[in-house]
Amino acid sequence: MDHKDKARRARLRLIGIGAAVAALIAGGGVLAVTTLGGGDRDKGSVASPGASSAAPAPSMSPGKRRTPANEYKLRVVKSDKVKDAISVGFPQSDRGAVSAAVRHLQELDLLDDTVAEKQLKAIVSKDSPGTVDKRVSDVRKLRERAGLPPSGSTPPGLSISTQVNAVRVTSADNTGQVLIIWMNYDRFASLPGKAADNNPLKGETDYAIYKWEDGDWKLTEEPRYTKSVHGPRAYDPDSPYAYQDMWRQVTLG
Repeated sequence: MDHKDKARRARLRLIGIGAAVAALIAGGGVLAVTTLGGGDRDKGSVASPGASSAAPAPSMSPGKRRTPANEYKLRVVKSDKVKDAISVGFPQSDRGAVSAAVRHLQELDLLDDTVAEKQLKAIVSKDSPGTVDKRVSDVRKLRERAGLPPSGSTPPGLSISTQVNAVRVTSADNTGQVLIIWMNYDRFASLPGKAADNNPLKGETDYAIYKWEDGDWKLTEEPRYTKSVHGPRAYDPDSPYAYQDMWRQVTLG
């Protein structure tokens, strides 16, 4: 089997196990949103982004209800630097945490376990020591499910891209320095000579927990914070209820 055939087979199996692919990125695991409900526990305070974080909202006619689509968008900023093929050095603000979560979701390698391990070591909190090994193991399991050896590089010509549509931010504690960031995103795979993905993953929802540590936002899975995670209202760009639940669209800055 040549490299092109291997890449095609890997892509088809990726699409067929979308939940496993989604599990490799930023905090949520393979659980569906409905399984993340927190019963009667409070959601925690909302970390409201400041005005400087937002792009101007479209003008609305009087009486029109606010939705993620017709209100301001959160601007995702670039980081100060890149370390081990992933962005680091985000500002100490809500926008900085959101930017870290979005950029990492887009940049983390899904199929190259060596690259993924280096990336994770650069962004995972020192207080979440098992996260790197767990995520690298997930990459290797996904490779096997895609018909690849458990360790190795991404098949030549196969590329996977992620587009974040919207985010929702809440606090995991009382300090405002640990944030739960839900993200709604689409994922696309492409092969050589193929302009578009005919069967992308659309409307995936997952979360990541980021804490301010040693001058940057770090990914963490500490139980004291994961217990604060509760499934949000489903994201819909045209829903006033999604807007009330603090879903906001993003734009890359």
